[in-house]
Amino acid sequence: MKKFISLFIFSSLLISNVFAGEKDLYDFLWLDPDKSVYVLQNKIFEKKKSIYMDIGLISNLTSNFQDTIGGQFKLGYYFHEEWAIELNYMQYSNSDNAAYESVEIVSGLAPFVRRPLSSTSIFMIWSPFYGKINTFNQIFYFDWSFGLGTGQYIMESNLDTAQLKTRDVYKSETYTPVQLKTNFKFHLNRSVHLGIEYLNTNYQAGTPKNPNSKAWTNNNDIIFSIGASF
Repeated sequence: MKKFISLFIFSSLLISNVFAGEKDLYDFLWLDPDKSVYVLQNKIFEKKKSIYMDIGLISNLTSNFQDTIGGQFKLGYYFHEEWAIELNYMQYSNSDNAAYESVEIVSGLAPFVRRPLSSTSIFMIWSPFYGKINTFNQIFYFDWSFGLGTGQYIMESNLDTAQLKTRDVYKSETYTPVQLKTNFKFHLNRSVHLGIEYLNTNYQAGTPKNPNSKAWTNNNDIIFSIGASF
């Protein structure tokens, strides 16, 4: 009987504490119903009034008949915690791949190729997301941004000689593109970061079927970079 009474008293105290905790939490949550909480963690790497510089390695995802790689340099300034202006320069290197050589051997004709040479752009950058990842007991902070830009996009194509039994002749072409991108940036420390970026470049150009018309087409790159912030 004494054990039963002791157990009953202990259970009552425990339940009372649980209810009291829930009530306190409820009162805390509704203490100031007009207040909104936007930040759930301290922001370690603030971006406002900071400058960043990145260098990157480009891998092209679009060319069917070319192996296209390149280098990137970009310089940006955050005038607001979420907004930045960025200058971006990219230089490409192209070479015929196995698919190009196969078409040429089988048909005796050169396939149509349009390949990038360089890109000089200005971007407006929006960085709405940030967070942290705990891996192997080490915390890494990251930012996720989006960009909209334009500039000068220089390419070359064999539009005039494609599908002819003549030697390929490439001519330079210049476009004013609409460029969209997203970037995932990992902070190694306050000064150094790693990045991976997906860039979509849209432009209007002629095709072998309609060389004088302008149809929207695009070029896609993935870029791996390392950079510094000041």
